[in-house]
Amino acid sequence: MKKFSVLLFVSFLGIFTMLQSPLQGIVITANNVGGQTAKTYNASMPYSNYLKFYIIDGERVKLTFKHLNEENEKKFIKNLSKNEKQDYKYAKKIQQLIDKGAWGEVLYKYPTFYPALVQYYNNCIEKNLYEEALRTMDKIRMADRNYLIFSKDVINNELGTLYIENKQYQKALEVFKLYENNPTGNIYSSMAKCYYGLGDYQNALNYLGKIRNKKYEDNELVYTIYLEKNDIKNAHKAAITLNNQRYNFENLMRIQKTSQNDSDKLKYAYQARNTTMNEADIAMVNKIIADLEQKKLDKQLSTLKIFIKAPNWEYFRNQLPENLTAAELCQKQDEFFRTANQYLVRYDGQQLTNAFYSLNQDYMNYVLAKKEQYYKEKQAEAEQAMLEMQAQQQYIQEQLIQQQRMQNYIRMQRIQNLGNHAYYSNPLMYDPFW
Repeated sequence: MKKFSVLLFVSFLGIFTMLQSPLQGIVITANNVGGQTAKTYNASMPYSNYLKFYIIDGERVKLTFKHLNEENEKKFIKNLSKNEKQDYKYAKKIQQLIDKGAWGEVLYKYPTFYPALVQYYNNCIEKNLYEEALRTMDKIRMADRNYLIFSKDVINNELGTLYIENKQYQKALEVFKLYENNPTGNIYSSMAKCYYGLGDYQNALNYLGKIRNKKYEDNELVYTIYLEKNDIKNAHKAAITLNNQRYNFENLMRIQKTSQNDSDKLKYAYQARNTTMNEADIAMVNKIIADLEQKKLDKQLSTLKIFIKAPNWEYFRNQLPENLTAAELCQKQDEFFRTANQYLVRYDGQQLTNAFYSLNQDYMNYVLAKKEQYYKEKQAEAEQAMLEMQAQQQYIQEQLIQQQRMQNYIRMQRIQNLGNHAYYSNPLMYDPFW
């Protein structure tokens, strides 16, 4: 996609020179300024009387107010004409509201102020408010129909992306197809997303295949499509590619899920568990590991000619109290299956039976010890809660006694005061405390 960058960055001396001749454009050299290609800015641009106070990023629909410190602002304003001073104060007043996040007031009082619309658009993007961003983009386009501020290509790229975020895939596709014959940037990737959103998986894969150097997000889409097509073999290849780009729990579990044999599934499950500290993730992958290890153990025992009751980790796991840490549970689970597999290698016949009996007994004792420890902790917590409740009740009782004492004192004071007046036949009957 054709892109250009507009960067309005002028030294104070340059600004002063321009403002002395208001009809002249601000000419910036074609050198790369601040890492972006500069462009000539002229007074024919819409809202040029305000845009001169902003830095315009032409690679995106984005602009930034040029905040000045107090000293530089005084020098700057000193060289402005009367009208320019009014424009600057007006833009600064609105920008102060924007900086405070007072968007309601800004949009109500200044609904057509172009720099505010652009900044509000970016605010919506940052907060994932894509419907509102699309409505704001329509206002931005109407305000600059000839694309003098931001190029048509830049606007179209933003518009197509907004359509995707709002699940308007056909509209997005129509925008991106304009650039299919001269593809640059992420055109193929964007078109693949559109076809995926429309349920056309084959075209989505075709356009992803045209991308020479796929980004991580492109390979994620490849994986997702193959998984939804139930093409597990190609999904597995995509998962390996993702893991080569980012070695993490999620990608290892993607490989684990799409592996074709239990040995690979088990290997990647162990690797995934070693990459996370998340308790929920560990619990989930532990269950997968336990099921695969138990399946492997049962299969080995099924080949023996003698009957042996297989140790079953899940039997012990279900009896363990809930307060076990993920680390301890991992340790005991791994220890259980490691020991069982070692016994299968070392022993046979009655020796193997005795070994498994010993293993089962050890873990039953472990379960009983953990239960006892758990009940003691719960009992201690209950006793502590009881002591705290008793202390609280005692405190409340003391406060009630103090309050009663204070009420009695006030009552006696009133009786004494009322006793000095002869016209009260019974002063107590007027006492609100009685």
